[in-house]
Amino acid sequence: MKFHLQLFPPTFSSCVIVLLVLFLPAALTAYFLHSAIWLTAVPLGIIAAIPLGIIALAVIAAAIRHKGRKVTPEQFADELERHLLGTEKRWDWDDITSVVIADERLERIRWELPRFDSFSSEKDKDELRGIIAALRSGEVPEIVPPTHLTYRNS
Repeated sequence: MKFHLQLFPPTFSSCVIVLLVLFLPAALTAYFLHSAIWLTAVPLGIIAAIPLGIIALAVIAAAIRHKGRKVTPEQFADELERHLLGTEKRWDWDDITSVVIADERLERIRWELPRFDSFSSEKDKDELRGIIAALRSGEVPEIVPPTHLTYRNS
């Protein structure tokens, strides 16, 4: 069985819609301002506005500082235990290790979690069990992040 890709040409109605979006505002602007230059300037402006709008939205989204997800030490311990037992859902571990946590103490622990992606030895499991037990007892283990990483603008 061969793979066959068929590209469909745009339909008449989609072409008409694109032309109306581009040239109806241009025709109205040219009519009311009594200048034919608007027949070119308005469609080019509309076409230029789309990528500029996307860039502006990306800059705004990057500028908004996300404070991180709010999670208690007990909830964090539950999430870690699900990974230890292998009962987490498909993307849970990725979310745990990737999404910033608002509590700075838990955030330091989160930065050390990728070493527990796959348990290479029983020592790794024991270490994660120790972190979980400390979180459940109300303590937050003090994990010193590597000094060469700068992941916070404090």
